[in-house]
Amino acid sequence: MLKRILASGLALAGINAIARRVHRKGVTVLMYHGVMEDDIVLAEGDWLQVRASEFRSQMQHLCRHYRVVPLERAWEEDDGGRPRVALTFDDGYANNFRVAFPVLREFGFAATVFLVTGAIGSRRLFWFDRLQLALGGRVAPAALRRIKEDIKANVHPDAIDDAVDALLRESPSAGALPEEAVEAYRPLSEEEIREMAASGLVRFGSHTHRHEILPRLSQAEAERTLQQSLEILQTLPGYGGYFCFPNGGWRPEHLPLCRRLGFEGAVLTRPGVWKEPGDRFTIPRFGIGRGADGATFAATVSGILPRFQRMLRR
Repeated sequence: MLKRILASGLALAGINAIARRVHRKGVTVLMYHGVMEDDIVLAEGDWLQVRASEFRSQMQHLCRHYRVVPLERAWEEDDGGRPRVALTFDDGYANNFRVAFPVLREFGFAATVFLVTGAIGSRRLFWFDRLQLALGGRVAPAALRRIKEDIKANVHPDAIDDAVDALLRESPSAGALPEEAVEAYRPLSEEEIREMAASGLVRFGSHTHRHEILPRLSQAEAERTLQQSLEILQTLPGYGGYFCFPNGGWRPEHLPLCRRLGFEGAVLTRPGVWKEPGDRFTIPRFGIGRGADGATFAATVSGILPRFQRMLRR
C-alpha cells in the first residue's frame, strides 16, 4: 500500500516524465517471469506470475511512452526520441507462449526469454513452484520464504529436486498438485519455442541447464551447466546470445567464463538503467511482479520508484 501511495504521488508530481527524459540515453530492461490468465487462482500470492490484464495494461503504457527494442539490438536503435525498453522473461514458462506472446504479437513488441534448457518439454515443475503450489496457503508466507531460502543456501543444486520431493512427502501440510497447476506452471515445449521464434519477435537465451545458482557451484560445474545449455540452445531457432544468472547470483569469475563460452552479454536481477553499451555482462533490470497497479508500474519502469525505495531504506 505504501508503494502504491508513493507511486501515485510521483505520477501526480510529474516526476515519472522527468525520469523518462533523464534515462532517454540508456536502456531500461524489464524482468518478467510468467503471465497467467486472471482467473487462475493458483497463482494468487505468487509474485512471479503477473495477471494477463496487468500485463496488457503495462504493454499499453510502454506503447504510449517508450520504444520497445530487442535486448540483443538495444543500442542500435537510438533515434533520440522516446526512451528504450527491452523485455525479458526468466525461466521459460509455457504461459509466456499461451498468454504473453499473443499480447507481444499484438503490439509488435520484441522480447527475450531465458530458458532453463533441461526443463524444455517437461511437465515436471520447477522446484520453487512445486513448493509454492503444495505449501502456499497452508503455511505462513514468511515460513515458506524461509524454507526456500534455506534450500537455496544449504542444498547443492544437483540435489535440490530430490530434497524438495522428500520435504513435500514428509510434510503434513503439503497438498497434491492438480493437473491444472501442472498445465499453468509447466515449462515451454520445443514446438512452442519454435513458433515464438518464427514470429521474429522472440529470441531465447540461457538460464543454465537446471536453474543452478552459480555461486553454489564449483567453477567446473558452472562451466558444465552453461555449456550444456548452449549446446541445446544452438539446436533451436531464435538463440540471441545472452545469459541470465539464476536468482541474480554471480561471482566475478563467472563473467570471463561467459565471455569465453561465447555469450554476448548477461543480465542480473539488480535494479537500474543500462547506461553504457560496453557493460554487457552486468546488465541491470527492474523486476515486474504480480499486483503492480498502473502507477506502480509507471514509476518502476521510469526508474524513479526503485530509487526512492533505496533512499528510504538508508
